[in-house]
Amino acid sequence: MHRQVLTLTLDGITAGDYLAWVRDPEPPALGLGLHRVDVQADPLGDTVEVVLWWNVPAPAPIEATRAAGLPMTADMVAVRESRELAFAA
Repeated sequence: MHRQVLTLTLDGITAGDYLAWVRDPEPPALGLGLHRVDVQADPLGDTVEVVLWWNVPAPAPIEATRAAGLPMTADMVAVRESRELAFAA
């Protein structure tokens, strides 16, 4: 299992608005390589942390955000990534 952590930085929209209005609640890759999506954000903040659990090697950050139902918008100014191989317990 591959664990990919993405930190999305927003400008011009709050994290709560981005998640309510932009996020696809049924990501296209869920069940097709993407095992799980965990999202954390302060609703009034400007960052969203997304933890993606992949059954396959994680794609590049921009493709991963789209696959997880978090598309790039003009309000998303940065995507930082960290990856690690995780073992299911």
